[in-house]
Amino acid sequence: VFIHIFFLHIHGSTNPLGYDTPLKIPFYPNLLTLDIKGFSYVFAI
Repeated sequence: VFIHIFFLHIHGSTNPLGYDTPLKIPFYPNLLTLDIKGFSYVFAI
């Protein structure tokens, strides 16, 4: 699952063919910190 999420955000979730476009949302640092925060909440419960 982690590898899938990583590669999905490298190419962009709205860019399945992998074309280079300036319309990507950067994965690091914003979404990475939110993912880590969410996983820590799940594992704490």
